[in-house]
Amino acid sequence: MKGSISDYQMYLYLSFIPRFAEASLDWFLPNPREKFGSGLENESCWIAEGVKTFKKTMADEVSITPNGATHVVYLSGGLDSRAILGGLLENVPTSQIVVATYGIPGSWDLEIASAIAKKFGLRHEVFDLTNDNWDPNQLVQAGMRLKQPISVHQSYVRQKITNYFGEDCLYWSGLLGDALLGAKLPKVPNADKRMAIERFLKSLVTKNYKDEIFREQVINKMISECPWDDLAKSKLTLDQQLIFGVWVRQLTRPTLLFNGFTFMTPFLNKHWVNFGLSVPYEMLVGQYLYRRIIQAGFNRLAKFPVTTTAGMSLMASRYEIYLGRAIAKIQPYVVQRDQYFSHPRTNYINWTEALRHKGNFQDMVCVTHHELKKRAIFDSKEMDMWWNDHQTRRNDYTFLLLNLSSLELLFKAGVLS
Repeated sequence: MKGSISDYQMYLYLSFIPRFAEASLDWFLPNPREKFGSGLENESCWIAEGVKTFKKTMADEVSITPNGATHVVYLSGGLDSRAILGGLLENVPTSQIVVATYGIPGSWDLEIASAIAKKFGLRHEVFDLTNDNWDPNQLVQAGMRLKQPISVHQSYVRQKITNYFGEDCLYWSGLLGDALLGAKLPKVPNADKRMAIERFLKSLVTKNYKDEIFREQVINKMISECPWDDLAKSKLTLDQQLIFGVWVRQLTRPTLLFNGFTFMTPFLNKHWVNFGLSVPYEMLVGQYLYRRIIQAGFNRLAKFPVTTTAGMSLMASRYEIYLGRAIAKIQPYVVQRDQYFSHPRTNYINWTEALRHKGNFQDMVCVTHHELKKRAIFDSKEMDMWWNDHQTRRNDYTFLLLNLSSLELLFKAGVLS
């Protein structure tokens, strides 16, 4: 492909439309910064300080909520929702806490969340996606709540929880939690912009869309458009600048926070952000310190398995994680389930197989693809090729097909024009 990259092509490539020139860290960086690290001579000191800081953060956040409010936690098998739940259990009566989980039976998220809710006697609402009707009109309604063009399908799933509980509840979001304490960071920071961008794109790009020439255009676009001088003032690594300035700000934030509801975001609390930005880099990699803070601060919750350790314990060894991954790979062949199940890690549905089986989901995607063709944005023959190759298993075009469907839904919702 020659010429400039259109917004629609970028959406197919990244599942959102980034504005690289608007990359910014101002939305979360505290000013002035508190100083952490003085007197924290070893790992134990950092853990103790982290526990104290997070517990104070949660107490402060709860203190500004209305008395008697219902607190809804998006509980999964991950770290962020578990830390939030631990903080709430220390500051709010269990009768005011509700945990909610979406997904498919057999997935780590749903099974772990169910076990935690049962152990702590919490009300647990489960949204089983295997029986969803995927009504295009409901997806358009979900798109209307979005602040930016992101995946309508994923937001539609998350909005099931807010739609169910209504506008009077408080919704606790893990926004920034994993990113601030080390998620997606390489063991060694990239000192070269191109290398940092290549690594960043590798974790985001849609498989099989376009070629190396297109990829080079995206890289060059990021190099020329990102406000590197402004980002560098933060003293964060290049990898962190891209994670916070582009990925979290322009993709994660609009995915987790949408119009019409009240979201509590404890990981954006300035006191906690100051702590996270002060943690030595080597303790961030692999969320090393974060996992130990949760273990020390909320020991009972830490005993449950975690998705990030392949369904093993929070402090599982490298070999235990390898074992968990091996078990997860063979599980789909041992446990017979419907087409939505593929892997215990699945946190929505098995999009790949759902696109290949007759049903509500496939019907919805077919309808949106047909409508998108009428807009003549993409070559209809190329769209048909992607669909047919996916159906016959010649290739896996899962996210490309999902992004095409989502684009049409964004047009209908008025997010794009």
